[in-house]
Amino acid sequence: MMTETQFGIEGDKPVTGDFDGDEKSDLAIFRPSTGTWWYLASSDGSQRAVQFGIVSDIPVAADYDGDGRTDFAVYRPSEGVWYIFNSSNGSNTIIKFGLDGDKPVAADYDGDGRADIAVYRPSEGIWYLLQSSAGFAAIRLGISTDIPTPNAFIP
Repeated sequence: MMTETQFGIEGDKPVTGDFDGDEKSDLAIFRPSTGTWWYLASSDGSQRAVQFGIVSDIPVAADYDGDGRTDFAVYRPSEGVWYIFNSSNGSNTIIKFGLDGDKPVAADYDGDGRADIAVYRPSEGIWYLLQSSAGFAAIRLGISTDIPTPNAFIP
């Protein structure tokens, strides 16, 4: 039996993650027009909203602090800055990493259970990684027309 759930409006960006920490993915969207994240908690079915971001931001939700819950995070391409709302303690992390034109490709590249900040630079065909335990790395893999897919390779 298939269940259909309508969630979001035109212009919303679908995101994936376990925002409530129950080890199940939640239905979630980022609404750029208001900088608001909406998710339907799989643990209790409640709808929740969090204001975090602006209209030009790219959503990059992932578990950056390693607590088992997806953190609300955005990459602001015009600044090359990552803004992360840490679910473990409610603090914000702001990191300059990237240039305008880079594609954010956050994933756990060093296997420590925390998502790493990373960008793919199409103009160079290089993946730049800021790994949470292994530090900086740059890997040439791709050309300008490629669509980067995090978790598709092991550096």
